[in-house]
Amino acid sequence: MRTTRKVSVWPVGLVGGRRYERPIVEKGKVVGWYTGWRAGRPFAIDMAGFAVSLQVILSNPKAVFRRHGTQPGMQESDFLRQITTMEELEPKASNCTKVLVWHTRTEKVNLANEPKYHLDNIRIEV
Repeated sequence: MRTTRKVSVWPVGLVGGRRYERPIVEKGKVVGWYTGWRAGRPFAIDMAGFAVSLQVILSNPKAVFRRHGTQPGMQESDFLRQITTMEELEPKASNCTKVLVWHTRTEKVNLANEPKYHLDNIRIEV
């Protein structure tokens, strides 16, 4: 996070009904999303999976993170569309191959969306 120039992204463990969700990175660029929920979102990422530099926030004073007035699960995409593009995302955590952040709650973990067979093209320890 410390080296974020604009908007950085990384995998998040225990989110979306899966062991992890992550940006898919090819040649250092984010090209898609490994997610268990609404994969068609422009930025199919959990709130715990990105950081925004203060300079970007100050440069986009009209950008807002809407709590109301947006579809469920679209808050992150709606916010990120206001300040960046997929091409500008900065993958962290060894090109998004390591889980260093976990989405935690005080409830039993629900892995309902975890595929029966491993579908990701990399192996991540969670």
